Amino acid sequence: MPCFSLIAVVFAALPLDADTGAMAIRLSVQPMAAPKPVLKVQLLPEMRELNVGNPAHEYDRCFAEQRNFFFSKEAVADRGRYLSMPLGELPVQKLRDYGRLALSRADWAARLNHLDWQLLQQTQTHATEVTQPEVGRLAVLAEALRVRFRVEIASGRFDDAIGTAKTMFALARHLGEYPTQAGNLIGLAVAHLCMDSLEEMVQQPGCPNFYWALTDLPIPLVEVRKGVRGDCASVAADLRLLREDAPMDGEHLEQFLQQLSGLLGFARAQKGLPPRNLRSALAARVQDSELVRAARARLVEAGYAEKSVKQFPPLQAILLADKRDYEVHRDESLKLLALAPWQIDAFADTEGLHCGDGVFAPYSPRVIEVRRAQGRLEQRIGLLQHIEALRLYAAAHAGELPTELSELSVPLVLDPFTGKPFRYNVEAGTAYLSGRPPRGEEQNPCFHLHYALTLRK
Repeated sequence: MPCFSLIAVVFAALPLDADTGAMAIRLSVQPMAAPKPVLKVQLLPEMRELNVGNPAHEYDRCFAEQRNFFFSKEAVADRGRYLSMPLGELPVQKLRDYGRLALSRADWAARLNHLDWQLLQQTQTHATEVTQPEVGRLAVLAEALRVRFRVEIASGRFDDAIGTAKTMFALARHLGEYPTQAGNLIGLAVAHLCMDSLEEMVQQPGCPNFYWALTDLPIPLVEVRKGVRGDCASVAADLRLLREDAPMDGEHLEQFLQQLSGLLGFARAQKGLPPRNLRSALAARVQDSELVRAARARLVEAGYAEKSVKQFPPLQAILLADKRDYEVHRDESLKLLALAPWQIDAFADTEGLHCGDGVFAPYSPRVIEVRRAQGRLEQRIGLLQHIEALRLYAAAHAGELPTELSELSVPLVLDPFTGKPFRYNVEAGTAYLSGRPPRGEEQNPCFHLHYALTLRK
C-alpha cells in the first residue's frame, strides 16, 4: 500500500517528536463554533441531493470526449503543479471553470442512488487475471477534483468546496463497494486526497467548523470487505479446474498447471515475492512418497472419502491438500475483517496466522495489510475531528486551548490502532496531537500523524 501522506500546503516542519519519531505538521486555525443548524455542513451527499441512477455508469462518462483534459501530457503536468503549489499561488481566475464539463458529471454521478459496478458475475466466474481498467481512471478523476477543490478553497468559496468534498468522499465510498482490493485501495487514496484539502481548508479564515460533519461520517468511510471477498471469489474461479470429486488424468492436470503457473506468478509478483518454478517444486514433492502419504491423510482428515482419496494421482492429492490449507488460512484471515485494527494485532498474535509455503499461499488474502490501510484513514479523520473539537472549545473559551482532552464537551473517537484516546498535550500555546502506529510499523512514516496546532486570535 503506497503512502498517501501528500499534503499540498507547505506546512512548516517542527522537530521530530521524541516518542513517535514523527515529523509534526503545523496547522494554524481560527476558533469556530458549530454552524447553525448544526448539520448545515455535511461531507457526504444528503438524501435530498440524490437522484435515481447508477453512479458507476456516470463516472465512466466523465471521460467521454475529455481525454485531453485527463490524459494529455500538458494536462497531467499542469495538474501536478496545481496539486503541489501553495494555495496562495494558484491561478484561481484561470482555473475558475477547471474541468467544468467532466467534473460536473462527477458531481452528478456521486449523487446517484443505485450503485452497481456490474462485475458480480465476472468476479464469480472469471480468473484473477481479469482486470477492470476503469477503476484506475477514477484515481485520475479524483486528482482533477482535488485541483478544483483547492481552487474553491483559495477563492474563499466554501460552499462550493464542501460540494466537492461530498463528491470526493462519495466516490471513495463507491470504490469501497468495488469487488476487488485494488478498487478499495484506490477508494482509500481518493479519501486521503479529500482529507488533504480539508486540512488546507480548516486553516482558512472563516472556514466553518466540521466537527459534527466529521462525526456524522460512517465508520469506516471506505469499506474493504467486498474487495477482499471479491478477490477470494476470483481465486475460487481460478481453482475450478482442480477436481475434488474424481481422479484427474494427466491431460487435465497439465491443463490446470498451465493456467496455475501464470496466475501464481502474477500473484507472487503482486506480493513482492520472488519467482518460483512451480513445476519443479511439485515434481519433487510428487516423488516423495512420505509427502504424498501425508497429503492423502490431510484430505481424509478434512472429510474426503478415504476410498476416493486413494484413487487420486499423487499430484492431484498434493494440490488438493494445499488447496485445503489455503482455504483454512483464507477463512482464518477473513474473520479478522470484523475486528478493529488494534484488536487484529492482539488476536493475530494468539492465533499464529501464517499462510505457509503451499502452492496456493500467494492467494491468501492480505487482510491485516488492507485493514491497516483502512485504519490509517480512520485515524486521520479522527485526528481532524479532534482539531475541530479544539476549534469548538476555543470559540467558547475566549480563544484558549484545553489542557486535556477530557475538558472537551463533545464525544471523541479513539485511535483505531490502540483503542485508546489520541495523545494530546499543550506547550507554550501550541497543542500537540498525534496517533500511534500499529505494532511493527513504528519506523514507517506512513503511520505517523503528528500535528502541532496553534490558534489565530
